[in-house]
Amino acid sequence: MSDTENKAITSNSPSIVVYWLADSRADRILLLLEELELPYVIQKFERGPDKLAPAELKKIHPLGKSPVIKDGDKVVAESGFIIDYLISKYGKEKHLKPTNEEDLFQYNYFLHYIEGSLMPILVMKYIFLNLQKQAPWLVKPVVNGICNKIDQLYLGPNIRAHLDFLEGELKQRKWLAGEQFSGADIQASFTLEMLLKRSNANEENVPNLSRYVAAMRERPAYKRAMEKVGKSCIAE
Repeated sequence: MSDTENKAITSNSPSIVVYWLADSRADRILLLLEELELPYVIQKFERGPDKLAPAELKKIHPLGKSPVIKDGDKVVAESGFIIDYLISKYGKEKHLKPTNEEDLFQYNYFLHYIEGSLMPILVMKYIFLNLQKQAPWLVKPVVNGICNKIDQLYLGPNIRAHLDFLEGELKQRKWLAGEQFSGADIQASFTLEMLLKRSNANEENVPNLSRYVAAMRERPAYKRAMEKVGKSCIAE
């Protein structure tokens, strides 16, 4: 593992390994670790031609998904759980989880909304886009017709609804859970960049959401996290 993938780990520091998969939510865990200023190492995995995670990841966790981390002898999976686990264990002085009732309410809501409501729609959008790309030429017109109809009747309207919802929320607050950057924003980082990319929305259509993503990308921790994996932004 290269020096750029490591931070010096002392006997008094947590020894965290991030099992990072290309084009996955694992980027948000790097962002969190950089915000927490914790030492960690990255083990990188690439997707195969089928776009799936390699079988080697099942040696880390039976589901073979990413993100997954190892903290000492604990293997921790699922983005929301990883975020809550690391903030609770190491981040009490970093103020990444609100303490006042209203902001905490928003924090908990968005921590679950991102993966529970928004991400499934984006995953479906991704699947249908890839289906169109990979369809044999003989059936491509039929596949394109079906996928376009699903996009028109279901995916498009749902994506628009999420854009409108988030635009309205971010008109009221700088960050998802208030005026303070939090773990909810870390959970949202990957997903909201992908939402803008998949919807072809722009600053004119969604000025508050665009402002939010731009502010995320300007955070020093974000830039350090992306540098670690040779990217300029999550939605690259």
